[in-house]
Amino acid sequence: MSDIKNNNAKNIQSVAIVGGGSAGWMTASMLSKQLGSSIQITLIESEQIGTIGVGEATIPPIQNFNRILGIDETEFLSSCNGSIKLAIEFENWTKLNHKYMHPFGSFAVDFDYMSFPYFWLKARAEGYKRDLQEFSIAWHLASNNKFQKPSTDPQSLASKFDYAYHFDAGKYAQFLRQYSEKNGVVRKEGKIVDVVTSDIDSSISSVRLESGELVNADFFVDCSGQQALLLGKTLNVEFESWHEHLLNDRAVAVQTAHMSQLKPYTRSIAHHAGWQWRIPLQTRMGNGNVYASEFMQQDEAEKLLLDTVEGPTLTEPNHIKFKTGKRAKFWHKNCVAIGLSAGFLEPLESTSLHLIQSGIMRLVRLFPDLSMSPLLQQEYNNSTAKEYEAIKDFIILHYKATERDDSEYWRYCKNMDIPDSLKSRIELYKEHGHLSVHDKELFKQDNWMAVLTGQHVYPESVGPILAAKNELDLTRTLDSIYNNMKGLATTATGHEMYLMKNAPFKG
Repeated sequence: MSDIKNNNAKNIQSVAIVGGGSAGWMTASMLSKQLGSSIQITLIESEQIGTIGVGEATIPPIQNFNRILGIDETEFLSSCNGSIKLAIEFENWTKLNHKYMHPFGSFAVDFDYMSFPYFWLKARAEGYKRDLQEFSIAWHLASNNKFQKPSTDPQSLASKFDYAYHFDAGKYAQFLRQYSEKNGVVRKEGKIVDVVTSDIDSSISSVRLESGELVNADFFVDCSGQQALLLGKTLNVEFESWHEHLLNDRAVAVQTAHMSQLKPYTRSIAHHAGWQWRIPLQTRMGNGNVYASEFMQQDEAEKLLLDTVEGPTLTEPNHIKFKTGKRAKFWHKNCVAIGLSAGFLEPLESTSLHLIQSGIMRLVRLFPDLSMSPLLQQEYNNSTAKEYEAIKDFIILHYKATERDDSEYWRYCKNMDIPDSLKSRIELYKEHGHLSVHDKELFKQDNWMAVLTGQHVYPESVGPILAAKNELDLTRTLDSIYNNMKGLATTATGHEMYLMKNAPFKG
């Protein structure tokens, strides 16, 4: 007989999600999918407040989130003005007039127990000229504006890449709202004017709407954005700033008409005080300028953006202020923060929606009962903090590993002290090309290698074990892999044609 107890009396009966947008409706959709009708889920949002809604680029794990929800990819792309994303192209990051790609997926194929980049580094040390990115299927496809689904055959080179999406974040929220409401989620329109806490333990009891209505719940999810109405303002969980290493604190965004072929990748174009994004959706281009207010004024930022966009503007410039950093805790008492209320890392590697996704899935896995176990909270907070810290280091790398010294901004980035965790990774890599990357980290060895080699950071020598790996004719092997990849890309469908045939925007 089992000793495991199943005490339904202690189960949570109601959840209130405060805030809509991507964070709120992603949370509502997944909780309603996983918890079914056993729990009443209410989402409160106000049309008076609105959302930032410029998060249009994602990374490959978004596929899995949609798949768990049972969402058809073509329906999603058609409904959300979506396109394919195979990579991020970084322009002017290493130095002016230089560019490289961070492609999704792995580089080529592993030999024995060692990954491909080790052998590429050995070949490079012997004079080989092709860049590491040229051994990525995603790079070949993106460079030629092509797309095809990865092969399901793990032995095929055509299986060694991945992809994500560009889409309209506002339409995605609407799409998930319809999904959630079909699953029984109740939406309440209204602005919250008061948060009521318990006299016993100061946990949240209810929120009061402008209409006077009280919304009670056992558990609350704070999706209220940067104001962090519940976790920050009510429960007084402090915000830890990372401004010292991530200088950017402003953005201005605008939409424009397409003037060129629809590219299956995001462009990140560095300038003297930050960088600009170009995100191609099916019917328009998303553009933005991310900058440090210490080095660029708002008027200058807007002018730079409008002077450099391609095509006529479709919207007025939207100015956004943000702080990079995270809450000291993400789960406190009976409240978990998801999205901007939990923290923010600038959109350089398109991680904003991913951090929403991973926070939701961690909450699903650790979903509590009424006891609000401190051990569950500790596990959630520790795991989430580690994820934020690892992503932070990866983003800082882009700024630190620059050759640019043409502006005060880039001189600061190039010479700034960096976290010990990042410093030790770089030092280990510079010695023999090894990278300390843990299995649960979002960005794997190939992601780090893409940025390090793209920004001309190389080890002093290759790993000593490679001296014994002479059975391969490296030049011939690498050229053969490159040519096979080039051939695969040649036969793939054009990106625009793929979308037109499989997932045209419904409008």
